[in-house]
Amino acid sequence: MSNRFRDSSLSQQLALITALVCLLISLALVGLAATSSRHMQEVQQASFGNALAQQIARRISVALETGDLLNVAASLHRFVESSSAGKVAIFDVEGRALGQAGTVEGDYQREYRAPVLIESDLAGEVVITIGTDLVETARTRFLLSLLGLAILLSLAVYGATRQLGQRLLASRLQRQARAIALDDNRATSLPANELMQLQYHIDALPMDLLRARTGTGPKEENYRDTAVLYLHLISLTGYIDTLDERSLHRYTDRLHQIVYAAAGFYGGHLQVVRQFGLGVFFSGNTSGGSAAFRAASCAWLVRAISKELEKEMTLSLNIAMAVAQSELGRGDETDIYPGLYIQSTLDELQTLCASKPPQVMLSPAVCEDIDVSSRLEQRPSELGDYCILEEFLNPWDDLLERQLRLTLKRLGTPL
Repeated sequence: MSNRFRDSSLSQQLALITALVCLLISLALVGLAATSSRHMQEVQQASFGNALAQQIARRISVALETGDLLNVAASLHRFVESSSAGKVAIFDVEGRALGQAGTVEGDYQREYRAPVLIESDLAGEVVITIGTDLVETARTRFLLSLLGLAILLSLAVYGATRQLGQRLLASRLQRQARAIALDDNRATSLPANELMQLQYHIDALPMDLLRARTGTGPKEENYRDTAVLYLHLISLTGYIDTLDERSLHRYTDRLHQIVYAAAGFYGGHLQVVRQFGLGVFFSGNTSGGSAAFRAASCAWLVRAISKELEKEMTLSLNIAMAVAQSELGRGDETDIYPGLYIQSTLDELQTLCASKPPQVMLSPAVCEDIDVSSRLEQRPSELGDYCILEEFLNPWDDLLERQLRLTLKRLGTPL
């Protein structure tokens, strides 16, 4: 039975569980209703039976006082004929029968008693018997009708739940199972349970199945003007063959610390773009200035930090730097067009830095930037249209000096 239930349709499983829960709740309510109705009927019957017994006791007390047993017997017969009591009997104080009228047939009978008083003395006891077969039959019919309603409600819940389960859950799982089913498995006999079908098709998928990633489309930050600071690591070209692996690793870590710290002040993104070339990309306008001005500030800071650290190092930190402007950004893995477009700018900067200029070079587009032209001094150079970064004007030079001291303090011990 458990295997049949497990292999059945998911909608049928849900319908059976829901119907069973509904039936159990309904049976509990039926039991509560049966107990409550029985208690109420017993209270009503007891009240009614006691009232009848007291009524006949008062009737025959006068006749019993005079000793007129014929009048007592007549009163008993009239009481049986006029009331719902099936049988009535009177007993004296010693328990001997003084009179009786009527008979009661049936399996369900109730007796009710009341004392017969003559003034304040006890003269006997009246016992009436009432048949309760009709009451029990009515109660049984009532309970059977409630049971029938409970069963009908459970069947209705079963049907509704099965339909909803088939529409909202089972059909969706079947569509998913068919969507991932391989052609070789479509004709295979499958279990009725939708979850087992889905599991079967999942297990049948090849282990090397991969889901191809799709691009999220162009991003706005990749399609705005970007300033590029190119750093040609001149010293590293000589150390790559002379330093051991551990020393070379420590040297490149220090270079990374210098450039990364300087770029962090101005929101630059560091990236290796050539064999001995690093690119720091700046885009958008911030409180620190335009992208071109922030790139020039970062270049000045890298150069100043390198000179200060060289005084306490045995190795050189000779870096050629140039700043240029590009119409697009560096791109990313989901959109490679900006990254391809900016390569011409990087090639130009690489060619320029290969001549090892001793100062930071600024392209014509960078020099035309408002922040650059108003906040720093520059002079022409012999390298095409590029200009040389001379110095920053107040208060920007003070800010760079504070950034320089803070960076040197955080870099700690020399290499």
